[in-house]
Amino acid sequence: MEQSHYKSNAELKYLARMQMGGHFGLLIGTMLIPFLISFFCTSILLSQSYLVNFVIGIIIQTLLSVLQVGATLIYLKTACNMPAQIGDLFDGFRNNLPVVLEIGLLLTIISSVCMIPSDIMSIRVLNSPALSVPEITETTTLNEMMEFYGIFYSIMGTYYLLTLACILVSFLLQLVFVPAYYLMLDFPEWGAMKILKKSIEVMHGNKLRYVLLQISFLPLILLSVFTCGLTMIWVAPYMQMTNANFYLDIMAVKNRNMNNG
Repeated sequence: MEQSHYKSNAELKYLARMQMGGHFGLLIGTMLIPFLISFFCTSILLSQSYLVNFVIGIIIQTLLSVLQVGATLIYLKTACNMPAQIGDLFDGFRNNLPVVLEIGLLLTIISSVCMIPSDIMSIRVLNSPALSVPEITETTTLNEMMEFYGIFYSIMGTYYLLTLACILVSFLLQLVFVPAYYLMLDFPEWGAMKILKKSIEVMHGNKLRYVLLQISFLPLILLSVFTCGLTMIWVAPYMQMTNANFYLDIMAVKNRNMNNG
């Protein structure tokens, strides 16, 4: 019978904080480089049609998933006290690229399809006459202004709730594939299908643990809202380092259970 001796969320986060010491510059670069590349690539889509944006967006995000594999390698090396460098960010382009792209494409499609309702409503919101700011004249009454803002906040509130729902659905559908990039690095000889199947197996019984771990970061994420996102420079690497420890903890427990079995 499989025994669970997993580390608590507090222990995983404590390990992450200790491991980040002395590597903060590297981890910031690991976060910022993909972000800046993604921002630049996304900016060129603004003048395109939705369908063109959708297709090009999938291609760009799939290519960026290669950098995500490199970032995962850096976090794993740091968590295991192994030397890491910013060049590791591009490791996915040098090793096992076809498998990286296959898995990246799957995860990108899941995310993109889940966000379609939000995208459609976004287009409608931008083109909605109800959200056109009325011309203020001497005859404009307070009631007319209040009516406009009432409609505005109602539509925007609905849009944000829909977007949040789309993000949650995407998160839940991708939950079983959380260890995929880690497994890809640990077992480079495996194909994409075997990695995905193993990922589902690894997450069996651990999905709730992972969800609760992510929820535990909500206070820090909310704090970043009040600091114009500045604290995310520390929070984002902290989360990724904790996630790396989550994976290592799962695999350590499974290996111990196999040896004891």
